[in-house]
Amino acid sequence: MGLWKHLSGLDPTALWALVLLCLRHPLWVFPTIKATRECVAMCNLIYGKEHHRNTAANAFRHALWNFYIARACYKRNGSTEKVLQWTKKFTDWHEDFSKNPPIARQMDLHNNRIGRMLFKENPQVSTEEAIGIFKAKAKASLKVTELQEIEAIDSNRFVHLKE
Repeated sequence: MGLWKHLSGLDPTALWALVLLCLRHPLWVFPTIKATRECVAMCNLIYGKEHHRNTAANAFRHALWNFYIARACYKRNGSTEKVLQWTKKFTDWHEDFSKNPPIARQMDLHNNRIGRMLFKENPQVSTEEAIGIFKAKAKASLKVTELQEIEAIDSNRFVHLKE
């Protein structure tokens, strides 16, 4: 799906929130778009279409997406904290305006945070290492059925909704 097609499907409130977010951080918009495309391409290569469902592959994609955005923006700025704040704001915006049920939203936010945490712990980790770490986490991902389970789970373990 092209960027324009995706943006044109947003309601005016979501689109306005995105415009304001991007105007506050214009230097990170293009690295974020590039990181998003790279992430989807990598996930397509590794998991095919499986990462578009609420499976462990989706958990992998969310963590990798946050890692890729943080890394791409870090190359522009060099401030880990500022980059992580941007990455959280941008990916939280995405979850706020996605049409996901609450449990899927919480699952995505949980897995997003794990990707940011890897970057925070080691901004110099290679793509290959990050992918290896996230693949291992995907294999150990825990299936959840209740929102409360996500809140109680180990903060460093992926969660998913479907097998």
